[in-house]
Amino acid sequence: MVYGPDVLADIARRCEASPEREACGFVVRRGEALAVIEVENAADRLHASDPVSYPRSGRHRYVMDPDALLGTFEAVARDGGEVVAVWHSHIDAPAILSGQDRADAVLDGEPTLPGAEYLVVSVRAGRAVEARRFVLQGVTFAEAPLS
Repeated sequence: MVYGPDVLADIARRCEASPEREACGFVVRRGEALAVIEVENAADRLHASDPVSYPRSGRHRYVMDPDALLGTFEAVARDGGEVVAVWHSHIDAPAILSGQDRADAVLDGEPTLPGAEYLVVSVRAGRAVEARRFVLQGVTFAEAPLS
């Protein structure tokens, strides 16, 4: 998969628009074209309503809003698209997959989104400063070049 500069710039812009909390979404392929879709991070709302089950706020975690997630998957399927990557930002932290990110990507030993890659963007002082790509191989992640 090759993520062109326009796709990476779009993701960076969305991450910079949310400098105090993790932004998240998907890269979708429709034919040969890639599109960036942002999905609301519901972590703050979930943390406020159930801090025991959701101990981290949106500054340190992303949880895609379930209704928005369903709507996104329905629209992608209806349009004949394919989710090729999950992206999210880390605030004042490196562009690596956290233990939580890794746990969320695999459920009962199976990928939650088979075939999808993971892009992580580090946002420091409101600026996207680094992006990294991770590919799930079985249930293990390997870093891969962005282009």
